[in-house]
Amino acid sequence: MDTVEPADADAEDLVALTDGAVLHALGPGAGDAAAAAAHAPGGTIDSGEDAREVIRATGADRVRFLNGIVTGSVGTTPVGGGCHATLLTLKAHVVAELRIFLRAEDAYLVVARGQGAPAARALGRYAITDDFAAEPLADFGLLALLGPAAERHLAEIGYPVQTLADRDTWSHEDRSGPAGPVWLVRAHQLGADGYWVGAPASTLDAVKAALGARGVATLSAAAARAARVAAFEPAWGHEITGEHFPMEVGLGDAIDYQKGCFLGQEPIVRIRDRGHVNWRLAQVRVVGTSASGRHPAPAWQIEAAAKARAGALTSVAHVPGQGVLALGLLHASVPVGAPITLVGPEGTRLEATVVRD
Repeated sequence: MDTVEPADADAEDLVALTDGAVLHALGPGAGDAAAAAAHAPGGTIDSGEDAREVIRATGADRVRFLNGIVTGSVGTTPVGGGCHATLLTLKAHVVAELRIFLRAEDAYLVVARGQGAPAARALGRYAITDDFAAEPLADFGLLALLGPAAERHLAEIGYPVQTLADRDTWSHEDRSGPAGPVWLVRAHQLGADGYWVGAPASTLDAVKAALGARGVATLSAAAARAARVAAFEPAWGHEITGEHFPMEVGLGDAIDYQKGCFLGQEPIVRIRDRGHVNWRLAQVRVVGTSASGRHPAPAWQIEAAAKARAGALTSVAHVPGQGVLALGLLHASVPVGAPITLVGPEGTRLEATVVRD
């Protein structure tokens, strides 16, 4: 395996997340990368790991059915609100991470790009006698406008969001505007507050053009990854995989233990009652570089005094002002603050420190 240096993030992009607004393409609702590229709103940059697509759930039983299947409390979520959830296997491994948004006539389920069709099929397998159907929305994409200036920019292009700004994060509403109808979500992503704008690709083209005319920047893939790693946010296919339990990969907040049954509940509750998990998501800071001047890459192994095979890196980024940060799956025996060693190809070794879990 080749050693890959993390791309440098643009410091100006990251400053914009805290001081202004940047536009980030979350991707259209196509089922695979090729279709996503074909339908991507013109000129946007899709960072891949942060891309999203939308499943539309319909049927009179949709709320009851979803509440009994996923880990989040759909039953207590109001229309116009959203909840965090995971869809699990019977053994409690993650099938999909979901943001579930209840609407008057349907529900939108936002998942990682490429997970729309598999997640819809998985849900459909359990809807035996329920009035429930789920299907990825075709030609429907999401853009994220992030940073403290997001509200002002949306208002000035004809999509005022004051009613959403006064509500909880993950509240949402449909809104008409100059580019056409859009679905707006008060969101938090990459460590920044902002809004998701959902609409057909042609509408998103117009929205982005209007924002671009106002000087709103588009976040690069490298800057998006750096912001995500710094904000300690797991991503599908990197930290979140089908090999782990949700609480091992930073999705503990997606589990409501009080709501009643859900798919995979028995092993989840058993792990909770035993009081620990073997692995958990951690953030580490690299100390220096290797003799060759290279940085670590995903899949580098982690060694620690407490455990020789202590885990592996999953995402690596160069964060301006903070050096090289990484996310990884780390054994529970290795505490925050502990020195660790990162081991790469051909025995390359780097020192690092666990800074967060």
